[in-house]
Amino acid sequence: MSNAKKVIPMSDSSDQIAPEDLAPTILPDAFHSSEIAHAFLNFTMPRYRELPAMPLYRDQVVAYVENVLQPLDACVEGSWLSPSMINNYVKMKLVPAPEKKQYGRNHIAKLIAVCLFKQVLPMAAVESMFRIQQVSYNADTAFDYVATELESALRAAFMLKQENVPDSAQRITRESLLVRSAITAFVSKAYLLGYLRYTEL
Repeated sequence: MSNAKKVIPMSDSSDQIAPEDLAPTILPDAFHSSEIAHAFLNFTMPRYRELPAMPLYRDQVVAYVENVLQPLDACVEGSWLSPSMINNYVKMKLVPAPEKKQYGRNHIAKLIAVCLFKQVLPMAAVESMFRIQQVSYNADTAFDYVATELESALRAAFMLKQENVPDSAQRITRESLLVRSAITAFVSKAYLLGYLRYTEL
């Protein structure tokens, strides 16, 4: 008598099925060759040193951030950023107040991070993450880590041959694990919403 496990049929009249009948099957999918998936797969984020060197006014910041994140539009409802959002983030102290109504690299880096993380976290959690991160990392190191991890996670999710992506942090810390978890959640949401958006086209 076979030792293979049997799956109980749904009813007395159902055919007997084996566990392998329930195993997920990975098939090529047209979604992976779609414009949406291509945009996610080829997304690149500027590094801190590549952010605008000259301070920008609020409307210029909105235009810049929207342009940076535009390839990921399929996973958001509405706009990534608006002047009123910036005002709220400043009031919440998520972002420093502008200097002479202008925003520098540190402001822009934080605004991009907020735009990404708020897709999967409540604002209070984003605030907590920023507070924890500031203890151990300066702005450029933290932003570049987010950029590297986001690009790597997107490549892993949207390539047909999926592989585990090692953490890019030189030393894995509480802060890096929190950021990596938030990015993983964002990319999972991006994949799901991107796929659903594709099926509606």
